[in-house]
Amino acid sequence: MKIIIHVKGEDDNKPFTKVFDYEKSNEFIFFESMDIMKNKISRNLKLNINETLALFAGFIVVTLNEKKSINYIQKNISQLLLSHQVLIGVPELLKKLTFLVTTDFFTDKEIIIESPIPSESFLRNLH
Repeated sequence: MKIIIHVKGEDDNKPFTKVFDYEKSNEFIFFESMDIMKNKISRNLKLNINETLALFAGFIVVTLNEKKSINYIQKNISQLLLSHQVLIGVPELLKKLTFLVTTDFFTDKEIIIESPIPSESFLRNLH
């Protein structure tokens, strides 16, 4: 499996790319990492940028394996984390994410996510 994430933050932040690339035999390590991050969140510990990107990548892979649509992913990924669950600055660095996902299970997918970590005030305005 290979997941390439092109990351664009606010205008004063330089874009960068993160790559998750591993063999099928090591896939359990990737998904075990997701459990570790979920455990951190449940203990009110904040995720750093790499953990946040890995959590998003894991969500995308699991959701695609469940044969859910890209539209479904784009609507639901912003429900994974709130700004108080990540370190200061992470939401500002992750304004636009472009995932290029290649696995043995499905054809290559490109998924673009805008503002994946909503602020608390944004969520209050929805109610």
